[in-house]
Amino acid sequence: MAEYRIPNVNSIIISGRATSDSTLSYTESGKAYLRFRIASNRNYRDKNSGEWKEDTTFVSATIWGSYAERLSEQIKKGTPVLIEGRLTSYTREVDGLRRTEVSIAAFKTQVLEKGKTPYKAPDTTAEGEEDTEVMEPPGDEEELPF
Repeated sequence: MAEYRIPNVNSIIISGRATSDSTLSYTESGKAYLRFRIASNRNYRDKNSGEWKEDTTFVSATIWGSYAERLSEQIKKGTPVLIEGRLTSYTREVDGLRRTEVSIAAFKTQVLEKGKTPYKAPDTTAEGEEDTEVMEPPGDEEELPF
C-alpha cells in the first residue's frame, strides 16, 4: 500500500450571530478567556422538492488573553461576528457520561455591526506590540475551565 503524506491543517472561518451574551472568566493563574456560541446559517435548495431550506449550525468559540477582555463588552446576544481560528476538542463528564465537544479557539474575531470598530489580534510580534500567543489556551491542560 502506498504511503500518503497528509498535511496537518486545522483552520476554520465562520460567521454567525451570538446566541447569548459572551462570558468573560479567568483561569486560576489569572488568564482571561471569553466564551460564546454562535448560530451559523446555510441556505440550500432541497434536491427533491426544489424548495429553499435553511440549516443552522451551533458552535462554541473561545478567545484568550487581553483580546478576550477587549471583546467581552461587544459580543452580546444577536451580535454578528466573523471568526477565524482552529478547531479544538475536549472531553468532559456529564451525568456520568463522557462527552467530547468541539469548539473554536479564535485567533481573529470581527464584530460585523455597523459603527463597531473591528478588532483583530496583532499579526506581528515587533517590540512593544502584543504577541498573538495571548489567544492560545494555557499550556497546562489541568487549568482549562471546562
